[in-house]
Amino acid sequence: MRRPTGSTGRKPNSVWIVQHDESPHNTVLGVFATADEADAYSDEVLVDYPNGVITTEFPIGYRYTGGTVRYSR
Repeated sequence: MRRPTGSTGRKPNSVWIVQHDESPHNTVLGVFATADEADAYSDEVLVDYPNGVITTEFPIGYRYTGGTVRYSR
């Protein structure tokens, strides 16, 4: 199954997820940095999922608070 058409650029702080939605928990099969990587993987696993897989972009919440230090000496 191909990803939805629309935006051609990768959004900052997002990943591409390939999942199988026929399982009870919408099993995530893989997480990828680019849509092309996700598409290639979905093509590979398609034989294991006759009704297809879903490929979608998922935003990752990331925030830089500037000046904060997690570890100090």
